[in-house]
Parts: sequence; structure tokens; C-alpha cells
Amino acid sequence: MKIDWRKRAAVAIGALLSLVAIWQSDETWSALKCWWGIRHAAPNEYVVHNWATLYTWASALFAPGWLFVGVGTLFLLRRRPVSALIAIIALLILAPISCASAPSLYREAGGPVGLEELPFADAERGTDLKHLMRVDEQIKRWGDDRGEFPKSSDSLRAAVGALAYESSPYEQAGKEIAFNLEFETDDGRPYSTEPRRPGVVYYSVDQTGTQFVLTISGLNAPIDNHPSMVRAGAFVGGKQPWGGLLATEERLYDR
Repeated sequence: MKIDWRKRAAVAIGALLSLVAIWQSDETWSALKCWWGIRHAAPNEYVVHNWATLYTWASALFAPGWLFVGVGTLFLLRRRPVSALIAIIALLILAPISCASAPSLYREAGGPVGLEELPFADAERGTDLKHLMRVDEQIKRWGDDRGEFPKSSDSLRAAVGALAYESSPYEQAGKEIAFNLEFETDDGRPYSTEPRRPGVVYYSVDQTGTQFVLTISGLNAPIDNHPSMVRAGAFVGGKQPWGGLLATEERLYDR
């Protein structure tokens, strides 16, 4: 008789885990849709060839993984009640942690107990951010040496060098697209535009050469034929002052 309430608890917890997994199954379908779209991309479409990171895999496997665990607990209960109770305790700890590991308590997310609704642009954001920071460092070094940031297209190219054209995460028609760099005189404000293609870094500098901002174009998705300005994700969005736009800002101060 003492085991009955434990069995009921195991059934309830297993059912709860299964419901959470079903609730998050849209992540799995989104991953399959991304994979299929990239494998069958049209010649005019841009794709992010390395879109499947550890984070995107975790998102895609979240639903089937916890569904398997929930159902497995119920089967385990029939043959090994003690082991099932131990599993229940572990699940009560691990389930909330797995949900909180990628919090979705913001407007664009899928719900309060799940992963980011569409985390499959994470690979793009990560690669673009690394490139943006490397370009930023080169320009800062130029400014520290000369007392001003580049104020012309030629001086910008000289400051950044071949780094401006390193490999990007984008492909079109099976061909890799390199990053590019464009000079803009936009008073050091973030340059936002309708870009021709992804992977273009826009350098905006004020007239005195004491402040610049870098922004970058991309897809915000694993596949698209309409490039746009890259939006920062959950990991870097809080560090950017322009509504989540993936950007960096530097300023020379009087000494």
C-alpha cells in the first residue's frame, strides 16, 4: 500500500514531463524544416551552412529527449519501483534546470518554461559577432596609434586589411560568401539599411573621427533570400544599446 502514492507521483511527473516535451515540439519541427530548407535551397537563397551548433541541437532534441525520459520513467516504474523513485528525484532537479538553461522570458520567446522560440540563428549571430569584434579591435588599434579613427574608405581598408574579407557563415548556390566592409559617414550612429547581401560590415564614423559604430547584415535565420540587419540574440542583446541590433561602438576620449 505504501508504494501506491509513489506510483501515482511517478505517473503524474512522467505525464508532466511529456506535456512539457509536447509543448516544445515546435523546436524539433523547426530544426527539421531548417535542415530540409538548406538541403533544398534555391539558387537565389542565402543559407548559413554551420547553423547546427550545440545550442541548436539542444533545442531540437529537447522535446524528444524529455518525451523519452517521461515515458521511460513510467515503464521503469512497473519493474523497478525503487529505481523509478530515484529517477523521479533526479528529474525534479534536471527538468527545471534544462528549461532555465536558455530562458525565454521575453517577448519574442516561446513561453516561460522553454527554450528560445527560434534559436537556429545562433550560429550566424555567434560568427558575425566574432568577426565584428575582430574588426572593432583592428580599428581601435588604428585609432589609438593615430589619435583618430579612419575617416575615409581607403584609411578604413588600411586599418582592417584582409580581415575584412575573411570567410563568413553564408553561402549562395553552394558557394561561400566572404565578409565585406563598407564605409559610411553617418555621424557615428548605427547604420541600418536594406542590405544587398549578408555578411557586410558597415562602418559609421563621425566627422571628427572620435567615434564609430559597426553594424552587420545577415539573415537572422538559417535560410532566406531577403538579407537584413542582424539582430542580437539572448546572449548579447543586453549589451547593445540599439534595440537588439548586433553592433559595437567605440569612442576616443581626450587625454
